[in-house]
Amino acid sequence: MPPMNKSPGMRKWVTRCAVAAALIPIVLLVVRHQLRLLGIQVGKPLPPGKVRPQLVNAGDTAVLLAPDGSLWAWGGTYSSLTNMFPLPAFSQVPLRVGTDTDWAQLACGTDHTLALKSDGSLWGWGGNQRGQIGQPNPALHHGTATRIGKETNWTQICACHYHSLALKNDGSLWAWGLNSMGQLGDGTVNNRSIPTLIGTDRDWRKVAASDNNSFAIKSNGTIWGWGYMPGNSSDLTPKQIALGTNWLSISAYGPSMLALKTDGTLWVGSFEWPLGYYSGPNEDLTQIERDNDWTEVYAGVNSFFARKKDGSWWICGQNVAGQVGSRVLIDAIPSPRRLAFDFDPWAFAPGMRTTLLLGRDGKLWTWDERMGTKKPSKARQKFQAVVAPLVNRFPAFGFLIKSGIDQTPYLLWELPPEVRRSLGNGPHIATNDLTGGHFLPILSTN
Repeated sequence: MPPMNKSPGMRKWVTRCAVAAALIPIVLLVVRHQLRLLGIQVGKPLPPGKVRPQLVNAGDTAVLLAPDGSLWAWGGTYSSLTNMFPLPAFSQVPLRVGTDTDWAQLACGTDHTLALKSDGSLWGWGGNQRGQIGQPNPALHHGTATRIGKETNWTQICACHYHSLALKNDGSLWAWGLNSMGQLGDGTVNNRSIPTLIGTDRDWRKVAASDNNSFAIKSNGTIWGWGYMPGNSSDLTPKQIALGTNWLSISAYGPSMLALKTDGTLWVGSFEWPLGYYSGPNEDLTQIERDNDWTEVYAGVNSFFARKKDGSWWICGQNVAGQVGSRVLIDAIPSPRRLAFDFDPWAFAPGMRTTLLLGRDGKLWTWDERMGTKKPSKARQKFQAVVAPLVNRFPAFGFLIKSGIDQTPYLLWELPPEVRRSLGNGPHIATNDLTGGHFLPILSTN
């Protein structure tokens, strides 16, 4: 029997069916992507541990102080986590740092880490080329935690870039590390390789560090700053930078500094703020909007997250990596904008291009650039270049490009069983600090 010739109509019908069959998987992937829940899915809260959890976001390195007092770190795409481990490493998920479970507070600079133990002792590891981990030999790198001095009365620590600040329980202020802009506040521009007493005042209550500046609040509610001042010589010793005696908390990161007052108003003191909020040399801080119901603020690099009394979260500033967390593809958010989702964190830390959150259920979320992500292969880069026009026109096809950037919250990890088993014997505090900021006071019971 001779083969049956297909008519042109039949061939068109077969072609259309084949195309439709090929498109079905792609359509299903797009629908699944679009229907993915936006925000944080919350489980049952875990019982409290012996220490308040804390997240520290150092750009390329993230460190978690777990509620059992253990330390975990991840990231290292560029730094290889040499500020946390003796050998180079990188990871997208947290790795255990040592075996100790008596850590109480954390701080990270560009390439160094500081930590306090529950006995009030101070420790550091990582780079020390500018004395930033408080060791006499600036050339020696420390891949494991190294004791700084013998004192056991340290209560607060903070770090940024290559300098470190700390408070003792007598209210005294100490600093060490890089001092090229006077950021240590000792009246010189000389680096210090061991903790150095700053002035004679004993009424310092809170401290925060930015790249080339330092900030503090005194027990009388006044706010102080020192270090780099654009258009002016650096302030080499602490100087009151704004009027008022009702300053409550400060948060600094990179070139940015935010502050809260007890009346619920929010203020910015960054000298490189790109979005209209600017506080120049010898000027008072600038109020952000006119709202008076702010309760927490967390600074990132030229951006911030802030929380209001009603529990809502707001974002303002640069959005180059999607830190708004809601598929909004814009470079900057010029005024506070409410997030599309709310959350009640156990610990929280924005940063340069990554935002980190530990939920009360022990789940760790991230959005923006995922730390520890490998760079794509050359073949993958070529494929992404081909499909980029499609993705730019139809963002729903964004899953075709493995950029390592999560524009919505991504569940990264959960507290492991060995941490969960130890919980149930301590205070249950929601965030790094009840009034915001990048420091965490040690528990008074320690």
